[in-house]
Amino acid sequence: MAVEAMVKSVKLQIKYLGQVVDGRQTYITKTYSKVKPEALDQDIYDVAGTIAGLQTNAVYSINKAEDSELVEA
Repeated sequence: MAVEAMVKSVKLQIKYLGQVVDGRQTYITKTYSKVKPEALDQDIYDVAGTIAGLQTNAVYSINKAEDSELVEA
């Protein structure tokens, strides 16, 4: 049987460089929920860049987290 992934929700996660504590780099992760599942990856990345431009910390990574349900097609 064929299985199809139905996207239930999408979140944008931006990970910033935090302070160095005891010689170890820390990170700050900000999560933005309710991203439209049909939004293009480039559009999500562009929005992340705009949000990151408003922050004082440097960006470490930009992630898209999807929650999907597997159903029989």
